Amino acid sequence: MQYIACYGDSLVQGFPFGSRYSWTAEVERLTKIKMLNYGICGECCDDIVFRVRQYALPEYVRHILFLGGANDILQGRRLDAIMHDYQRLYEFCQEKNYSLCIVLPFISADEWMNRHLLNLKQELEAHFSEKAFLLDVQPAIGLDAGERKRAYLDGVHPLAKIYTAIGEYAAPKLQAWVSE
Repeated sequence: MQYIACYGDSLVQGFPFGSRYSWTAEVERLTKIKMLNYGICGECCDDIVFRVRQYALPEYVRHILFLGGANDILQGRRLDAIMHDYQRLYEFCQEKNYSLCIVLPFISADEWMNRHLLNLKQELEAHFSEKAFLLDVQPAIGLDAGERKRAYLDGVHPLAKIYTAIGEYAAPKLQAWVSE
């Protein structure tokens, strides 16, 4: 069995439904991957990276999935500070010989936030496309403004059926990644 340690904020945790109903739980149901959900609602990238670096993973874990940035944007953190956190995460994974998957930010139903999320997404693609597996699940959420508006409970957190759709979309991509 393959294991992925999944770190992030509420979008990994599965807020407001909980980790048993998150998109990572759906991936686990559809694959032979054990998704260890370490998502914590409200955390910023620096908090998440601290946890990744601070606490030892079981030795059988060789893959780390990371999703963060929305809370950073909401708290007014600058893009360069967020990217510094991602770089620290990447360096840690290199040092410990973990394969890294960066889940690109979910584009929300809020246009102000989307300007910042799109900037973060572009920076992540520019800096990590050759270094990490980048997972873009936006097609499962919706690409246009109308689809996005119908996909979220509060503009940021997906409906239960959208978490399921994200898991269904991500499952074969993550299975291929861990099988490499």
